[in-house]
Amino acid sequence: MESGLNPSPEPANQILLLFDWENFFYGLFNHYVSAEMYIERRIEGLMRWTKGIGELLGDRGIVFAPEHLSSIHQEICVKNGLWLMTCPKKHLNHAERNLKSGKLEIRVDTVDETIIRYAKAMVGHPKFKTICLVSGDNDYVPLFQEMGQLGIKRALAAPTLESLSKTKELINLADINPRTNEKMVLILDKF
Repeated sequence: MESGLNPSPEPANQILLLFDWENFFYGLFNHYVSAEMYIERRIEGLMRWTKGIGELLGDRGIVFAPEHLSSIHQEICVKNGLWLMTCPKKHLNHAERNLKSGKLEIRVDTVDETIIRYAKAMVGHPKFKTICLVSGDNDYVPLFQEMGQLGIKRALAAPTLESLSKTKELINLADINPRTNEKMVLILDKF
């Protein structure tokens, strides 16, 4: 027996929002003095922008951050509907040279690899239609290419234009928003 209520239709476009905290934070930090970073305002702007693309998968985005994420930043994330995933550094058996910094390291960051693994694990989810990456790091280019080949739309939110890797390849890979007919790219320093 039907209750007379029409079930609400499934949203056509659900977004997997994956947030590289260090890339976001240092992208702003390298461009602004601390008092002008406006982290909360930029995250609020990001959350409004994603609504123009679709609904967040599970009504949340996920922030991938190293162990030292401050409690103030944690509070801002939670307040804005972002789940936190801590990505501890991996200990190496012997020191290796960091290709970006040139420094020898015995512990390496795991944020990028965790984001990539998480996105790939979500591919089979029936509601996952768009990936939105908050980062400007070219390490995610292969992930964006793979998502495109699988028919998943790609959106990008970078902290600043300067924070994007030199080639700006992630911008080139971002798809067109069918609602606005514009590239799904947001540079967060506009907020």
